Amino acid sequence: MLILRTEPLFPARGTILAVFAVTFCAVLNPVHSGFAYEEIPNFAGGDLEGSVFMKGTLHSPRRYNLVLSADPYYCGRISDGKGWRLSPITRPGPNHSLPGAVVYLENVPRGKAAPSTPAMVQTKDCMFLPHVGTAKAGQDLHFQNWDPVEHKLEIFLTSATGGLHLFGQTLPPHPDNRKSDFLSEGKTGTHRAGTKVTYAVEKTGIILFRCSYHEFMEGWGIVLPHPYVTQAGKRGEFSITDIPPGTYNLVIWHPMGQTITSIHILPGRTLNVDVDVSSTSTTAYPEDTHKPDPFGIDLVGDAHIVPTVELQEWDAPSEIMR
Repeated sequence: MLILRTEPLFPARGTILAVFAVTFCAVLNPVHSGFAYEEIPNFAGGDLEGSVFMKGTLHSPRRYNLVLSADPYYCGRISDGKGWRLSPITRPGPNHSLPGAVVYLENVPRGKAAPSTPAMVQTKDCMFLPHVGTAKAGQDLHFQNWDPVEHKLEIFLTSATGGLHLFGQTLPPHPDNRKSDFLSEGKTGTHRAGTKVTYAVEKTGIILFRCSYHEFMEGWGIVLPHPYVTQAGKRGEFSITDIPPGTYNLVIWHPMGQTITSIHILPGRTLNVDVDVSSTSTTAYPEDTHKPDPFGIDLVGDAHIVPTVELQEWDAPSEIMR
């Protein structure tokens, strides 16, 4: 078994480029494109198995003042109880594993057939679900709003020069959804899906979903021209099958950190690799020191923003013990 502690995918921990200074940052894009992928029927090759873990410094999530966003009471049902919403938190799994990390190979020119079924992304409780996902170029992404509030979907392709706007459209709520059913004491609201909005994926790379009404809503997708991609499970485990023999760059991507390393696949053999996502790798989250905000929670009056769905807490130690 190989245990790889790789060099960071990008030069330095803070190498991120702001697309909008206050809303989100674009990370450099490691996905290479510019070639066509050839599908070969009944293709068989070598296999890759392993796990992803992360030791060292954990980057704290960004905090957003709910007073400055739309629908603070409804979206604040997930918050810290003090009027702040945290960007989606990924908790380390057993043995420092990194669940949900995207694992893929770069520049695979031919191999097994790729699935072409549409993928679904939901907005629910002012979140994109899933928070991190994958897609194939040519695949459709369906978006549905399950909230009783309107969202404005924006999709950007990250790059070294900033974000390229790919798509923008309103995600309407279901007409029978009512905020009062979720906020009134003693009532339990029912999430119903609004009208489906479809985005046809064309460009490969790292894409960012965001809602222009609620800046704390973000989701990430890795778009590839081939099917040699997966996501780490709850214990950081992953598996990719039927890989054409050869040498490849193995990329681990997650908003918390990214790494790249070289591997060699042999025909009919299984390579087992455990990858340490170095703490020096680039993060999608900028350094964010929580400071008092001049626009305090008192601006909403006597009412309180109550985290009835999730009380967000960030109490992870600054260093994960080895």
